[in-house]
Amino acid sequence: MIITIARQCGCGAIHIGRILSQRYGLQLYTRKNLMEMAERKGLLTEMSDFFEESPVDDLLNAISSFTEEHEAIRSRFCHTFNKMIGSEDCIIIGRCGNHIFRQRPDLISVFLHGDIKQRICFTAEEEGVSPEVAKERVNDTDDQRAAYHQYYTGLTWGNAADYDLSIDSCRLGAEGSAHIIDEYIKSTYKG
Repeated sequence: MIITIARQCGCGAIHIGRILSQRYGLQLYTRKNLMEMAERKGLLTEMSDFFEESPVDDLLNAISSFTEEHEAIRSRFCHTFNKMIGSEDCIIIGRCGNHIFRQRPDLISVFLHGDIKQRICFTAEEEGVSPEVAKERVNDTDDQRAAYHQYYTGLTWGNAADYDLSIDSCRLGAEGSAHIIDEYIKSTYKG
C-alpha cells in the first residue's frame, strides 16, 4: 500500500503521516529523506528541481506546458521517481504522489486542506514565527505548491476528483484525520 498526502501549508501533514506510519508500519517519506534516497541512488542531481519544489515562473510554465520538451521533462521526473520508490509500501508527503503513483492499485491518495486562519496559527506555532510571517509563508507555499503541481502533472492542485479523500485536517486535527484515512483504508483496501 502506498499513501500519498498532498496538503495546503499548515495542515499538519507530517504529524498525520507519522501517525499512519506507526499504525501501518510504513516508511514515511518527506522531501528531506526522499532527497537523501535520491542521493544514495545517484539520482539527486538529475532530480534536484523536482525535490527542491522550486518556484515555477507562471509565464514560462504557461509557454512550456504546450511543448513536447515540457512533456518529456514531466515524463522523465515521473518515471524516475516512480522507479525510485518502485513497489515499496510507504507514505509520501507531497511530490505529486497522487499523480505519479496513480497506476498502483494499492494507492490511497489524500489532500489535506483547512481554514486559512487556523493554518496560519499552526504554522506560526510550529515554526516559532509571528502570525504575519506565518501568513506570508502559508500564502507563498500554497502558491508554489499549486504551480509545482501544475508544472509536473498538468493538473490543478487540490482538485478533489484527483484524490481518494479530501480532508479538512484543521477541523479534525491529526488524530481525527488519521482516523478518517484509516477508516477509508479499512473500507476499500484489499491488500
